[in-house]
Amino acid sequence: MGFLDFFTGDQPPLIKGALDEVCAMLNTGRDMFAAASAHLFDNEILDVDLTKLEAALDLREQALRQAVLEHLNIDPKRELVLCLKLFTVVQEAGRIGDLSCMIGFAAGVARKPRLGPIVDVLRNLRDGTHQLFDQARDCFVDGDPVRAQNLQVRQQEIRGGLHECVMRIAASDLEVSEAVACSLGAHAVTRVGSHLANIANCVVAPFHLVYAQAAH
Repeated sequence: MGFLDFFTGDQPPLIKGALDEVCAMLNTGRDMFAAASAHLFDNEILDVDLTKLEAALDLREQALRQAVLEHLNIDPKRELVLCLKLFTVVQEAGRIGDLSCMIGFAAGVARKPRLGPIVDVLRNLRDGTHQLFDQARDCFVDGDPVRAQNLQVRQQEIRGGLHECVMRIAASDLEVSEAVACSLGAHAVTRVGSHLANIANCVVAPFHLVYAQAAH
């Protein structure tokens, strides 16, 4: 059962619009993450303006908050918990844009292409995190607790792999700028995964426990 199915009677158009904004934000965040991480870990040319896309995310976040507030102004008792969860989700989605910009910045720190076995592992973990975007969007829209829990389990596996990579970088003989770039990138990828897992947590946890049970 999707979140909109919890409404009785006609679906509130303001909430439908807010849910559309969540989906659009996650799609934009996914594209930013893909471009920035390809620039860092695959040495590809960055052909998108991350700052411009981040500004677009901010505008969508503002539009969602306005839509939810207008809905609550009309009927403050109707689906209050869902509205609060939408506020939580949009905050998580917005942070992904910031982290994608950090990944793009990290690529500029390195003085040479990122190559070698550690980077190969980071690419695989990046790929795994990229796959979580659509899963987070779909499990939230569909209100699917099974997929939400599966996402959280997978994110924890990826998180462990990224932590191990950072420890390997610290013990390696990588050139300093490359080590800094890869460490910054690994941290940002970890945080992106945590924000996606927190979105999934909004599906499975009651509102008062959303952050108590969130990924950190």
